Amino acid sequence: MNSIEELAERLALTEARIERLDELLSRAYEDTPRAAAEVLRARRDPGYGDAFGTQPLITARIGAYQGGDLLFDRAISSIRSQTYSNWEAVVVCDGRDGQTAGRIAALADDRIRCVQRPRNGPYPEERERRWLVAGTHPFNQAVALARGAWIAPLDQDDEWMPDHLEVLLEAARGSRAELVYGVSRVDLGDGSETWFGTWPPEVGDFGFQTAIYHAGLAPLLYDANSYLLEEPADWNLARRMLEAGVAFEFVERVVTTYHVDGDHPAWPAWKARERETGAFGGNDR
Repeated sequence: MNSIEELAERLALTEARIERLDELLSRAYEDTPRAAAEVLRARRDPGYGDAFGTQPLITARIGAYQGGDLLFDRAISSIRSQTYSNWEAVVVCDGRDGQTAGRIAALADDRIRCVQRPRNGPYPEERERRWLVAGTHPFNQAVALARGAWIAPLDQDDEWMPDHLEVLLEAARGSRAELVYGVSRVDLGDGSETWFGTWPPEVGDFGFQTAIYHAGLAPLLYDANSYLLEEPADWNLARRMLEAGVAFEFVERVVTTYHVDGDHPAWPAWKARERETGAFGGNDR
């Protein structure tokens, strides 16, 4: 073997070791055994089974940042239009937002609470990295304030189908799953649409706005540093839940509409998906 071949072999070995070290560091940082212990602790809690009862309280959690009309016309309106009535909503403003707090108070709906964080973020400065993790702090705070037996995440500019909560809760009761998710219609803002949501859950085909999950999983938090793994915070949390042994279930029907306008960093990718797959053709009864 000549010196160039030996150098190439050593380089390949070094690269393999660095890759394994990167994986080891990320696993140690995520602490999967601790997450698995939290899941087991939730299952052993005397109140665990209450979530599968007849009318458990469901907490809709929203992180809002300068939400404006879309927060009220889409997210909050769709929550208040649910066929399932035993819900509360916790809106956490990602930085002081007196206008949003005032508009929520004016609704005079004691099921909806508004909490304001003293500042926005912190998040990465770079646009795409920021997009991966924006909202993680108010999401976690809203979960901490939840009183429900289930957590139902929703983004400020998206909206649920009217039977979103009813359908997902029914599936959870039937399967005893700890997280149930469905399909999301994706409105691209130009008259076209596509969708996401498949089984098994995969990056790019899962979003928490299509899901409810057992409140016993509340200690499993969003990670504002998931951009370092180049993972969206939604998928990062879902993946860690899967690895911790959380029981997932899938409902093959549209339960949410996700809005993506032309300024969104991922709009070109969604547009490419629309050309490839079109609108959802599954069971959307």
